[in-house]
Amino acid sequence: METNILKKIFLTIIVITITISCQEDPFEDTVSNDRQFLSFTIPGQVGPAVIRPTGDNEGTVEIFAVLSNVDLSNIIPVLSISEYAQVSPGNGDIVNFNNDDLSITYQVISASGKVRNWVVKITPYESAIEGKWNVDKILYDWQVGINQTWGYGVFGTYDEITGYDPEAYVPEVFSKDFPNVAFEEDNTIEFITNQINENGNPEGTFSFGAGADNEFSSFILDPDRTGDARDYSARFRKIHQGDGVWEFNEGTKTLTLWKGSKAGAKTEGIVSTDDLGNIRIAYNTWEDDFPDDPNDGEAHIQTAITLYYHFIK
Repeated sequence: METNILKKIFLTIIVITITISCQEDPFEDTVSNDRQFLSFTIPGQVGPAVIRPTGDNEGTVEIFAVLSNVDLSNIIPVLSISEYAQVSPGNGDIVNFNNDDLSITYQVISASGKVRNWVVKITPYESAIEGKWNVDKILYDWQVGINQTWGYGVFGTYDEITGYDPEAYVPEVFSKDFPNVAFEEDNTIEFITNQINENGNPEGTFSFGAGADNEFSSFILDPDRTGDARDYSARFRKIHQGDGVWEFNEGTKTLTLWKGSKAGAKTEGIVSTDDLGNIRIAYNTWEDDFPDDPNDGEAHIQTAITLYYHFIK
């Protein structure tokens, strides 16, 4: 009895296997129409290429690059395209971008023979942070009792239904609550771009110097609410004194600073620019810790959320 059952199971498996193997692959004779650029990289490039297909037969590839050490007439791009497609000029071919538009046209041909013409254009990279800057002001956000109806601070009053009113938001001058920060308000910083690294990010050196008063903020509150001196430098010293190195991620707008070298202390801030090209670096200073006394002036410092350095040239 058991032998017959086993035979039936075995025969069923064989029949299923034969049936599956005999079925036709519905995609076997399908020929791909894909003719896309997936990536495009040249020496000196900053970040990934911006690839935009337009319509059925055209597309653009925009590349931002530092061109100071690049021979535009002798570039060998590294590129990838749709599977089974072909490209002309080919991957590894020398191409010449040395023309008024800094552009060249590629053709990507799908396996089915369809053609898409791609205009690849180089745009010289201009760093938002390059050059020498003066500290214009240092602001900060603080909120005692964040997301609490009884709280107060730069975001105004919290409503349990609507939250904070954006119109009520007014960041505060940091030195108003922390007088020692005033020493920082005349400082200067210079960013010099040295290269584009393997991640496609510009990097270089910086120098943060004291202004006319020849002093930096110590970020020591003296006296604090108890009458003693309290050191807040670990929380608020975001831009290292003196010289260091930096890396800027154009995609996330994250500026990383290292003191001295990349083996030194590291901080990260988010860079934004205004209509005049001035820059602001925002640093997260939030610590989930209730202030010693929510009604004391030092509570503003203890509930600091974001620190903003504003720079002008």
